[in-house]
Amino acid sequence: MLILAIETTCDETGLALVDFRVDADADEVKILAEELRSQFSLHRKYGGVVPILASRAHRKNLPILYERIKNKFDLKKIDAIAFAVGPGLPPALIAGKEFVIKIAEELDKKIIPVNHMCGHLYSVLVAKKKKAVWQKLKKIIFPALGLVVSGGHTELLAMDSLTRFKKLGETLDDAVGESLDKAGRLLELPYPGGPNLEKLALRGKPFFSLPQPMSRQKSFNFSFSGLKTALAEKVDELKKINRFNQEIKQDLACSYQKATFESLIFKLKSAAENFQPKSILVSGGVSANLTLRKFLIKIFPKKKIFFPAKGLETDDGVKVALAGYFALKNKIELKESFSLDIDSNLDL
Repeated sequence: MLILAIETTCDETGLALVDFRVDADADEVKILAEELRSQFSLHRKYGGVVPILASRAHRKNLPILYERIKNKFDLKKIDAIAFAVGPGLPPALIAGKEFVIKIAEELDKKIIPVNHMCGHLYSVLVAKKKKAVWQKLKKIIFPALGLVVSGGHTELLAMDSLTRFKKLGETLDDAVGESLDKAGRLLELPYPGGPNLEKLALRGKPFFSLPQPMSRQKSFNFSFSGLKTALAEKVDELKKINRFNQEIKQDLACSYQKATFESLIFKLKSAAENFQPKSILVSGGVSANLTLRKFLIKIFPKKKIFFPAKGLETDDGVKVALAGYFALKNKIELKESFSLDIDSNLDL
């Protein structure tokens, strides 16, 4: 099954051509082509993603990346086009939708509407982001817990299979990636704040006491805005007494990152006690953080934890193709170009 996949939910323009085949042991995947255009440099001076600028960049990048794949492969042979219809930034989704409609009509193909969050979930199944070789998809032992931690989302799922799961909890305000980015700005780090905060935290010590929101509540929901406020107040205090130096920034970064990850792990431990999972799937951009990975492995030594392979943590076309494949296996209704809708608040 040959799928052309397109991702434009936020600030990454991603296209991929991915082949799938059913095997008696495990389904197999081959990444034939992938094109990805980041917008970091575009949004850096604003300290975060500007939706209208993201939309313009998608409109510019999509034809260029599409032509690169089209020049190498006969796209008339694809079975369908997978497109992440949400959740995401409305202007970015609209730019993607308009382009997908155009090429669907050009190629005379139907469209698989994909939930962007499912793409994150399934990203853990690919062993390596390697092109032109068949790879068996990893086998997950169920029941499982899924934790999606990205710039725009923080969600905890109970999973009976790859296509049957329910949401246990989600963030009530900032997503964990958004929280880390905001903390980075408070510590005067360049965009994107999260990865730069991680680097700074490695040189610091967790000397500062910061709150763990929602830790006394029995729900599986998360909250990070209060943690960010506590950091902002601490930064203001330190600036007033002229102690906001590089060493202090390192310790603040380490303390903030620790409090953030402990908040995630607290809820995950509670869910594990309730649902007794055999596996844990951790995905999304924040799953690339090595400190978080070490924490999780230490806390759950007897659980099989699945993380995305290097290069599959953030947004791209490959994970949209994966979501499209499993949507087809789950007998989702394919869309004609004229019936394609987007949903910026699409739920799992």
